[in-house]
Amino acid sequence: MLITKRSRRRSEIFDSRFRDGKGVDFPLRQYLRCREDFFSSIVHLVVLAAFVVTLCFFATTVGHLFDKHGSHLHSFYRWGAMGLVWLFALVLVRRLIRKFGYLRETRQEMKRLQEEIKSSGTPLA
Repeated sequence: MLITKRSRRRSEIFDSRFRDGKGVDFPLRQYLRCREDFFSSIVHLVVLAAFVVTLCFFATTVGHLFDKHGSHLHSFYRWGAMGLVWLFALVLVRRLIRKFGYLRETRQEMKRLQEEIKSSGTPLA
């Protein structure tokens, strides 16, 4: 039988990993979720860093483009285009800084969960 959102089922039968911690091996499940989130955040951080570097190279390219072909244009066009590119780069740098903070918090949570798992005697997977 296909289980959908409309299916009738008693939720107390199914042990959910998103529950308050009443299930078996709850700290272990939380640790595994944190570990998965930590590694996916590292990948996201690397992609964001690559995008910031790409935007910096794009900014220099736009500058060279205005040097070669935009000499007849008013300087506001150049400053506007460069300002937008650098604004996007700064927004991404802000996201990188916040991602570092999130990774630090996730790592602290993982350490706390590891200590809780060690104290309960459950082996780490």
